[in-house]
Amino acid sequence: MKILLLESFYTSSHKQWVDGLIANSNHDIQFLSLPGRHWKWRMHHAGQYFAMEIIKLTTSYDVILCSDLMNVAEFRGVLHTFGGSKSWFNNVPIITYFHENQITYPWSDEDPDVTLKRDNHYGWINYVSCLCSDRIVFNSVFHQSNFLNSLPLFLNQFPKGIQDDQLNKIKKSSFVLPVGLHLKPLIKLEKKTNEKPIILWNHRWEYDKNPTLFFESLFELNHEGYDFELIIAGEKYKNYPQIFDRAKNELKDKIIHVGFAKSREQYLELLQKSDILPVTSNQDFFGISVIEAIAAGCQPILPDRLAFPEHLEGVNFKKYYFTSPHEFNTKLKNSIEIHTNKDTSLRNHVLKYDWSIVAPEYDKLFENAHKNI
Repeated sequence: MKILLLESFYTSSHKQWVDGLIANSNHDIQFLSLPGRHWKWRMHHAGQYFAMEIIKLTTSYDVILCSDLMNVAEFRGVLHTFGGSKSWFNNVPIITYFHENQITYPWSDEDPDVTLKRDNHYGWINYVSCLCSDRIVFNSVFHQSNFLNSLPLFLNQFPKGIQDDQLNKIKKSSFVLPVGLHLKPLIKLEKKTNEKPIILWNHRWEYDKNPTLFFESLFELNHEGYDFELIIAGEKYKNYPQIFDRAKNELKDKIIHVGFAKSREQYLELLQKSDILPVTSNQDFFGISVIEAIAAGCQPILPDRLAFPEHLEGVNFKKYYFTSPHEFNTKLKNSIEIHTNKDTSLRNHVLKYDWSIVAPEYDKLFENAHKNI
């Protein structure tokens, strides 16, 4: 089969997903993309842009796959208007993959669109994109249920309220497929026992990852005399939380690395060095950085919410989860004290997300969508 993949935000985790799927699918996947910036403009403009680009193509495809940062309704409308109703692209299934959604994603208090009530418009784009997609795929069970359960309340803000037949259509069309990852090389990394435990931050430097709880806990540990070292990796944006600057000052004697890794090789070296992965996120529909660190042998401390309970399922792993800031601090202290006693079974447990296992499920999705259109 021939698949056309449209990625309106080709950077970071979206790029990783595109590149991995193309490399591991048994189908012929070609893609069109836009750079990963101006996400709001991408949601307004990408549908029209991709539609006009597709009309120029001389090759036809069996399935169109796009990600959530575009308006699929607008995309279909422009294709039909400018390309003609009998063209190949008006007779193939469209699958929309949701890495995130704008209905339940926590908006920054500093974003002016929240005050001006324009933030609802982006959730509306996600909603109409679902209506105009033949298949809707979420990257976790949590994300799927979180989105579907929030739709009625979101839609009831508007004058006409919810339409049950439309909601039922969306529910029947929705599936779950995790992001595939290259985990086997991570699992093969040799872990060395550090004299001092090395604590890792490997997420974006943004408010939704809750760096305040992470660093304030470390400030407390440092004040109490706990001995540890710290790696602060992850991508930094222009308006990053200022607690990172405070951490660089107050924990300067603990920090052995700070900043975005210059290469994949350097990133793997940082994961290999690290012992403990305390995760404090207020938002994670999947959590690629968490999965990668666990596969590399880091001992996680995870919130017992969001998508995280799906990663280490079963009662045997409850000790790695926390439900309050107090419990987080307690488990972090315990991890520092016993950091040499690692549970190596965790690494293999997340192998379920390796592309070798996940890619065949994507291929089945494409085949079934094409068969049933």
